[in-house]
Amino acid sequence: MGRKRTIDRAATMAAIEAVILREGVAGLSIDAVAREAGISKSSVVYDFRNKAGLLAAFTRKRMDAYRHEMENLRNAMDGPDRWLRAVIGQARQGLSDEDTSVAMKLAAATHVSEECNNVMRQQLLSCLCDAIEDAGDERRSRLAFVALHGLKCLEYFGFHRFDDETRQQLLDDILALIGSTPATEPEQN
Repeated sequence: MGRKRTIDRAATMAAIEAVILREGVAGLSIDAVAREAGISKSSVVYDFRNKAGLLAAFTRKRMDAYRHEMENLRNAMDGPDRWLRAVIGQARQGLSDEDTSVAMKLAAATHVSEECNNVMRQQLLSCLCDAIEDAGDERRSRLAFVALHGLKCLEYFGFHRFDDETRQQLLDDILALIGSTPATEPEQN
């Protein structure tokens, strides 16, 4: 009978994220994660197999955290288009430098790893399904989803950063696509 594993998966996940945030996707390796977590390389291989597994775990963790945040915001609302209004509410806060950095690293991960690409594809499809499920008008909600994610991509990937007033106006216009107004959103803390 083998020895019981005592590796803390959460600590290993934190190590993956720390390496990616510090060194980028190119600097990610089994060895770098093992050093960061203070564990053996074989333990990292056991849990994640290879670099693609590390990248997929990072992508899944970040996307799961985003979904959890959106679900909490969504559940605090009433009426149609709760998912889209939750995403708009979150987008109103603007982007931090870390948000932009993480988005760029996730984009790089999807380029390097088909598994990461599949995680992102599945998550975005799930978000679209959530938006359609809540839709007051499916066609308008789909258009708002595309507009909202187009805006986010422009800013997350550094193609264009809108000043706060313009971003708020754009988000108001996206709300108008689904027939909502800013006054129907819950206040953000």
